[in-house]
Amino acid sequence: MKYFDPHIHMLSRTTDDYENMAAAGILGVVEPAFWQGQPRTQVGTFIDYYDSLIGWEHFRASQFSIRHYCTMGINPKETNNVEMAAEVMKL
Repeated sequence: MKYFDPHIHMLSRTTDDYENMAAAGILGVVEPAFWQGQPRTQVGTFIDYYDSLIGWEHFRASQFSIRHYCTMGINPKETNNVEMAAEVMKL
C-alpha cells in the first residue's frame, strides 16, 4: 500500500526516518512551516527557515524517492511585531 502524509515536520527528523518512511510505502509528505519555540526577531531567520524547507528538505526527501511539499506562513505567536510580520508576508 502507498501513503501520503499530509502533515509532518521532517526538519527535526533524521534520514533514518526518511528511510523507514520509504520502506513503509510513503510516497509524499506535506511539511507546514511551524513555530520554532520562541518568536523570531528578524526577517532573515524566516528566509533561512523557508529556504531550508524548499531546498534542503526537498533534497533529503528525494534521496528516498519521497516527494516533499511544504506550506509557508507565519505563526500568530510571531505577529506581535507587525512591521516584521508584514515583511515576512511579502516573501
